[in-house]
Amino acid sequence: MIPALIRTLDAARRRLAQRFHRDERGVAAVEFALLVPIMVSLFVGAVELSQAITVDRRITQIASSTADLVARESAITTAQLNNVTDVARALMQPYDTAPLKITITSVGANATNINNTKVCWSHSFQGGAATYAQGQTYTLPAGIVDRGGSVVVSEVAYDYTPLVFAFYLPGITTLRDKFFLKPRISSMIQLNTNPICTVS
Repeated sequence: MIPALIRTLDAARRRLAQRFHRDERGVAAVEFALLVPIMVSLFVGAVELSQAITVDRRITQIASSTADLVARESAITTAQLNNVTDVARALMQPYDTAPLKITITSVGANATNINNTKVCWSHSFQGGAATYAQGQTYTLPAGIVDRGGSVVVSEVAYDYTPLVFAFYLPGITTLRDKFFLKPRISSMIQLNTNPICTVS
């Protein structure tokens, strides 16, 4: 009796296993369920990466544009520098301009020692990407300034917050860029009515 029951149950188990083995209904749904998280992650990652690259390029554009606008002048006022930062805000659109920080600095070189370079003046926007005092030593890359000349340095920083990943990975990435340009009209750019900078 018991061996017959065992054989019957075993046969039923085999039939059920064979039926499930041949049944392919729901395979696509299972595959879809396995692939969806991967595909969504790839899509969101691509969106986040393209957004970050676009913002980083805007930062580079702002650094070059602000330095170029200042380098066109022989003398500039604080009001004009504020107008330059307004241009930077326009370039940042449609992205949020609140995290945008800019510092525009005129760095002069000594007439005899090209390695003696100091801050002539500095103007910051929204806290500035950096802070410099007049007369502070500022190291420039080699060959970027002439003896007795100067260079306009535009430094831009942007605290970038991801669109979606910030929910999973909270944190801010600071994007930075720096641009150097020589003045086009004069060797030094005068700020307001301050005396022309001389580096001793």
